Amino acid sequence: MRHLNPDKSSTIVLIILTLFAVVGPVSIDIFTPSLPAITDYFGTTPAIAQWSVGLFMLGFSLSMLIVGPLADRLGRKKTLLLGYSLYLAATAVTLLTDNIYLFIAARFAQAIFGCFGTAVARMMARDYYRDQMEVNMLAYIGGCLTIAPMVAPIVGGYLQEYVGWQSSFYAMAVMAVVAILALLLLPETSKAQNNSSANSVMAGYKAVLTDTRYLRFTIAAGAAFAGAFVFVAGGSFVFIGQLKASPAVYGYLFACAIAGYLLSATVGPKLTRKLSRSQSTLLAGSLLVIGAAISLVSGLLTDGQSIPGYVAGIVVYELGLGLFMPLCQARATEHMQEHTGTAAGLIFFIEMLLATLISALIGFLPEAGTLSLSVITLVAVAIAGVCLVRTDKISEVTPLVV
Repeated sequence: MRHLNPDKSSTIVLIILTLFAVVGPVSIDIFTPSLPAITDYFGTTPAIAQWSVGLFMLGFSLSMLIVGPLADRLGRKKTLLLGYSLYLAATAVTLLTDNIYLFIAARFAQAIFGCFGTAVARMMARDYYRDQMEVNMLAYIGGCLTIAPMVAPIVGGYLQEYVGWQSSFYAMAVMAVVAILALLLLPETSKAQNNSSANSVMAGYKAVLTDTRYLRFTIAAGAAFAGAFVFVAGGSFVFIGQLKASPAVYGYLFACAIAGYLLSATVGPKLTRKLSRSQSTLLAGSLLVIGAAISLVSGLLTDGQSIPGYVAGIVVYELGLGLFMPLCQARATEHMQEHTGTAAGLIFFIEMLLATLISALIGFLPEAGTLSLSVITLVAVAIAGVCLVRTDKISEVTPLVV
């Protein structure tokens, strides 16, 4: 089959690579408005159903650890073909099973294999292009990755309201099929390799995981992310199940929270360019505390019944998070001379692991409306704060350049 020429067909290649990149992120958010309906369908509890979100995030992080070496060993196209084929099989299981535990296991498999494209799309952009064209392609793909979490829950809300929870999974299956067909159009530019060393990989992990400074900033970022992730894992149960909002309304509220993060991540570097990293971290942390406090006070004053109050707090929290996470990630590795690739991969893994564990607390709290979510967010902020005690001495006034 004749392949596309990446230089002559750059727009088509960009569309295909963007599709590869967003399959995983869309699979996280498009079904969240359906969580209460899925809980009823399987006759289970919200605490158990929430694991279909938490374990998806854990699978996503595991995917980032394994896909790089796999893509180097097998080549980009074979890795994606393997990933999307197994993702499609896992999606079929979610639609065919009537066992909640098998459903959750299939979601975990969806995450591991469907998220291959999030990393490999960037690899392929680097394979195909150089210099400014490479930068442009990566920027476009990154932009679409930030938009996808906003659009997916809105689409999922309407699908749930008018069709039913299975429709989101049919949409995932369609994405996988289209991705496999699109893969046939692209050339393979990376030859399969067999040069990995288990000893060197393990040595890198050991060096990173024994670095106290790295762990403090990474755990702080992970805890802060978990404070927002509780809305992803439990928001639909509270808003739709307890407070009787429609799935479509929930989708828009979810998008508002994501918009806060995107605004901060976009504007934040300009606001903090003249500040040191320590000062910028303090500013971001303050927004996290203020956002968590707004949500909690709103819940206390209304017995957890105020949707606008909670969402206002979570938007402020997300504004802080958009500054806080990149800062912590940068400060975690700024002193490292070696193993920076391993460290970068582990940051994402540790963040997702903490988000999964902390958000799992939702299932053990009483049904108290937004108060349940707010309390866990406050706990997460406290953990992040403890990790960053006296870290202002670690990195002296270093201008934040983005």
